[in-house]
Amino acid sequence: MLEEIYTVSDNTMAFLPDFDGVGGFKTTILEVDDLKECHLNPIELLDQNLRFFGSSLRGASEGTRYILGEVNMYPVIMNLKHQLVWFPTRSPKKNDCVWLALNHIKSYKRNKNQSTKIIFTNGSSLNIEVSFSSFEMRMNRAYALKFRLEYRSSFMLIPPSVQRNFLKYDIIKEANDINYQIHSKDEDSLDN
Repeated sequence: MLEEIYTVSDNTMAFLPDFDGVGGFKTTILEVDDLKECHLNPIELLDQNLRFFGSSLRGASEGTRYILGEVNMYPVIMNLKHQLVWFPTRSPKKNDCVWLALNHIKSYKRNKNQSTKIIFTNGSSLNIEVSFSSFEMRMNRAYALKFRLEYRSSFMLIPPSVQRNFLKYDIIKEANDINYQIHSKDEDSLDN
């Protein structure tokens, strides 16, 4: 049965493109305990979910670029509250692009034929025609986005009055020295 509306949850692991052979393009949704189909293609489904949570694919990609800098095949923050980060296996413009939930990738390994095998948290596996190094780079970008989100979330909880009182240091090790030199930073040099 095709889902008209599908909302990503903590149990959603992947969006797989599904072609019906007569020009139809929909999405197979891989969950921890279920397999569903939606009449939207993966990009439409991704955008619909981002809009549901108050963003859009365009807004999420601009947010990622702001956090990570200029990157190709950017990960997106699907749900900020739950810190659900998703990333594409190849260019999102390609019809065979699979979108993966970072929190459900248990492991991955190189296949002999230059493809990559992904093992999900529920034990399911997916073989994708993407090199191991390309997949690992995309996954590392997703981890970097998640890490920076977590850092910003926890750092924002510290009141600015407390942050101003943090002690700041320049820690330098000269090439021929055994020890590190520790110098207290003054307020005038903080912008350097």
